[in-house]
Amino acid sequence: MKRHNHLSIAIFTLILASAVASVSAQSTDRDNPTPLGSAVLSGNMNQHNAENFYSFSAGPGELTIVVDVKARRNDIGVLNFELLARDGSTSILCCEFAQGDNGGTGRDTKSVHLSRKQTVILHTTNGPVGGGTFDVRLSGASASFGSSDSRGNEGRGDNDNNDNGRGRGRGGDPVDVPSTGILHIRMKNGTVQDIDLSRVRDISVRQ
Repeated sequence: MKRHNHLSIAIFTLILASAVASVSAQSTDRDNPTPLGSAVLSGNMNQHNAENFYSFSAGPGELTIVVDVKARRNDIGVLNFELLARDGSTSILCCEFAQGDNGGTGRDTKSVHLSRKQTVILHTTNGPVGGGTFDVRLSGASASFGSSDSRGNEGRGDNDNNDNGRGRGRGGDPVDVPSTGILHIRMKNGTVQDIDLSRVRDISVRQ
């Protein structure tokens, strides 16, 4: 029973953290992109011409991006996207888009080869009309996600994100969490957050 309560508190804490991220961590500044927390990014296209920037690490190898959109009923939905180098201006993949018409769906799949490990910036722009929802999926090229290795840590290994500090809360009551698995959270605004529990160092509940 005690472990069950700890797990419930942990999940509640992660939901709160994800809720804050979904509201406030949508960077419109290409010099300060939002670090992607997972290989899946979901959102909506209802704010016309809105631009957002996200960062992650990838390479070497082939990186694949799959963009799915679903337009609103009796409307169109368009998401423009590109991949940029760390400087925010050099293009890795340029001028792509996915579009759904009359409430339908659309998909665009592209792959690029990265010669080395580097920071990659995903730049998305909503269409000038219509609306709907989108899902972006990234795979391959040893892509890694999380704020600790998304910017300025191309040489850092994944082992830096796993230590014996799990379950020891910092600045609050400690909680127990599973060592593996994906916590899948769907927010009220339609966004989705996937958290890889193997990358969680510790969680605490602060009053």
